[in-house]
Amino acid sequence: MVKTAVKVFVRTRPTATNSSGVKIGSDGQSISVNVPKDQSAGIINNQQESFSFKFDGVLENVSQDAAYTAVAHEVVDGLMAGYNGTIFCYGQTGAGKTFTMSGGSSGYAHRGIIPRTLHHVFREVDMRVDKMYRVHVSYLEIYNEQLYDLLGEPGSSEGLAVLEDTNNNAYVRGLTLVPVRSEEEALAQFFLGEQGRTTAGHVLNAESSRSHTVFTVHVEMRTSDAASERAVLSKLNLVDLAGSERTKKTGVTGQTLKEAQFINRSLSFLEQTVNSLSRRDAYVPFRQTKLTAVLRDALGGNCKTVMIANIWAEPSHTEETLSTLRFASRVRTLTTQLAVNESSDPGLLLRRYERQIKELKAELAMRDTLSGRSRVSYDDPTDDELRELHSTARRFLAGEADVEELPADSLKRVREAFKALRAVHAAVKGELGGQLAAMRRAATEEGAQAAAQATGAGSGGGVGEVDPRAAAGFTVGQAPLDARPPQTRSEFGTAGGDGGAAAAAAAAAAQAPLGAQLSSLTDVASTVGGGAADGAQRSPSGASVGGVGFAGGAATAAAARLSAIFAVPGDRNAVFRKYKTDVAEGRELADALKAAMTALKETRGSIKSLGESVNEAKKRIDELNAALALRRGAAPAGGDGEVLDSETYALLQDLKSVKQRYRADFDGLKEAREELEPRIQGVAVARAALLEGFDSWAAGQSEGALRRMAAAARAVPGTPGEEDDELDAGEAFERMQLARITERDPDSLAYHAALRRSGAAAPGAAGPGAGAAGSGGGAKAAAAASRRLEQTQTMNRGAAR
Repeated sequence: MVKTAVKVFVRTRPTATNSSGVKIGSDGQSISVNVPKDQSAGIINNQQESFSFKFDGVLENVSQDAAYTAVAHEVVDGLMAGYNGTIFCYGQTGAGKTFTMSGGSSGYAHRGIIPRTLHHVFREVDMRVDKMYRVHVSYLEIYNEQLYDLLGEPGSSEGLAVLEDTNNNAYVRGLTLVPVRSEEEALAQFFLGEQGRTTAGHVLNAESSRSHTVFTVHVEMRTSDAASERAVLSKLNLVDLAGSERTKKTGVTGQTLKEAQFINRSLSFLEQTVNSLSRRDAYVPFRQTKLTAVLRDALGGNCKTVMIANIWAEPSHTEETLSTLRFASRVRTLTTQLAVNESSDPGLLLRRYERQIKELKAELAMRDTLSGRSRVSYDDPTDDELRELHSTARRFLAGEADVEELPADSLKRVREAFKALRAVHAAVKGELGGQLAAMRRAATEEGAQAAAQATGAGSGGGVGEVDPRAAAGFTVGQAPLDARPPQTRSEFGTAGGDGGAAAAAAAAAAQAPLGAQLSSLTDVASTVGGGAADGAQRSPSGASVGGVGFAGGAATAAAARLSAIFAVPGDRNAVFRKYKTDVAEGRELADALKAAMTALKETRGSIKSLGESVNEAKKRIDELNAALALRRGAAPAGGDGEVLDSETYALLQDLKSVKQRYRADFDGLKEAREELEPRIQGVAVARAALLEGFDSWAAGQSEGALRRMAAAARAVPGTPGEEDDELDAGEAFERMQLARITERDPDSLAYHAALRRSGAAAPGAAGPGAGAAGSGGGAKAAAAASRRLEQTQTMNRGAAR
């Protein structure tokens, strides 16, 4: 593990009235706060006036792109290398935490760290063709100390709980992990989760976040599809904390006050946790709140952590600014332990172990053959072999078999022989113990009955005189013939525990020699021994992209006029065909569009063919590597590794040529992909020019002429292949917007497509109370209803006044 310090950056919110008490050093890393003395304290006032802090960077009036480069770029690179990461924003309400993390509502240029991180991740995935990646995303919200799954189905947040795995890493049980295959899909999930967040109006922020959120990107990386069982797992937590505030200063009431109390309490416990870690206390209160439990890895575990302290440098917020900087300075003293998170696929490991066992068995068989020994079985013994082994053990204990008859050709069979001997010994010992106990009880009962009969008979038949001193005992004399109790099977049945027949057999066997006893207990020993052996050896096992919805007034008016003229379905397309064939301007624009589409089709075809060639070459490389590995494994253990046979040399030559072909095709594929975006942009621009030319031409024609042209064009069917260019007003408008977006910034296509796909506004554009009816439900819905009731009552009081 590598010990690394937590990095802290300070970002200031631009203000119109900048506080003269907050000054940033020329090095871009230090900041000082000057707090004037309170004159009401009197003449003797030892209040500290100046406070200085130093961090890893102070971001003042910087763009979102510059902030991402300074704060998150290194962490995302570590994510792709297998290291966990966490970036979290801390500060007062209205200081710009959500703007920094999610972005603003003004458009693509102001997107925050989360959208830029997703773009960075999938750009790296596309570039690293020699590795296989799987990406999942999750979105967690902590509202009033309750966990909510922003990407789950309604009601799925009931069973969420923060737990620890075997490595003391925190995770949320039941949280939805959504697999994403592209930047567009990941952004769509992010925008979907943003719709479920809890926001509300506040005196310091019109769209204040009333909950903590954690957006997590999970990345799994493998070298190839089947070449290695090693997988590198990493995750990046992007945390947007709710703002701390002084309720006495803000004067909030009702539901907003309740939310502020929960927010301040969780942030206070976060500060206590940081203080305990900085003091290196033996006990760290991670479990006091849901927030500290979730951030356990980020504060002291296996994670590369970066904190962004957002401050509002205005004179009215000097106390909050000073408090934020103090907390940030304590966080900067923390250290974390970095290590690559490697995991092994159990299925692949099992197949590798089976292959190794098979190879070792083959080596043992070869050694036995070379040493002149008969073929030895190293597999588990069968039932027949176990029964034969137990029979040999019984005969050995009875003296009927020599020691040479016990198996000694393999260690496994030697162990089985010892197990059989122990099983037979235990079986004989148990049987003989039962027999002896039965005999002792029978003898005791016989002596008691004989004494009773002798006492009852008096002196008749006795020999000698009765000894008075032996009154308490019994006399020794000749017992009558009928004095002995009959030896029935019922007398011995109580001793054996298995019935009278078993006891009689045991009594008879007790008089026989040891060999006969072992022979009579054949079935018992076989059963017990077989069961023991079985128990010891066998255990149970078981493509499309779209624009955004905005239009100018002139375009809307022209579209409305054309829609009124072309009331009959198909009229517009018919006139559009006429424009492309009969009007000189239309023919030129249509030919330009066809040329651009032909070039795009050729480029896509080239990308497809080169991609297939690259995939085939990669597959062939894996096959050749596997074949070489098999040949290396089959080589003699003591052989010279530098001497190559003809087949190995041929495989190496083939591998070299395939790698050269792979590199050439990959370079060609990279160039073709670089040409794809200009081709797409050219088609979009040509299509937009054709549609705009048609609209402008149609606007200059009279209504009657357009109707006559449409009627004449309907009588003549269009040529095959032109249906692709017949677009309705909505589709044409979307294509125009796509062309504009592509011309402005091709990288923004995925962002706008995800916005359109999720049906959401840009981050930060949600109205107050958003998310109350989302996947959270329950407490969130009740809070939204309470907030609406408070607003209604406030409005009624204002109207009454």
